Amino acid sequence: MVYDINGYTPKQGDIVWINFNPSAGREIRKKRPALVISSNDYNFSTGFIQVCPITTTDKINKGFVKLSSEHNVRGSINAMQVKGFDFLSKERAVTFIEKASMAELGMTAQIVSDIFSFEDLIGE
Repeated sequence: MVYDINGYTPKQGDIVWINFNPSAGREIRKKRPALVISSNDYNFSTGFIQVCPITTTDKINKGFVKLSSEHNVRGSINAMQVKGFDFLSKERAVTFIEKASMAELGMTAQIVSDIFSFEDLIGE
């Protein structure tokens, strides 16, 4: 079974609109763009996506990847706040905006990988 919403299944590297509410504590809030970081197989087979929110903050800290000026979306990918969502949920209102560059996706993936230190678990 392939999951989609209105004929669309988010793909790795897509920048999408998504509603982050409800949120708690210091979590990202409101409807905003986000980068899909989960694999296409995961997205297609589960109906869930893992994303990193995009913030319009001007300050660039470790853990943030600035989007190039070629994008319609302005801001930085916050790779420090990986969030999982059911993209089939109408409340999440997931819609495609544009694709991230391979460089932006790669830099984000490296930060996310560093957060979880999977290399330590698999002995690499």
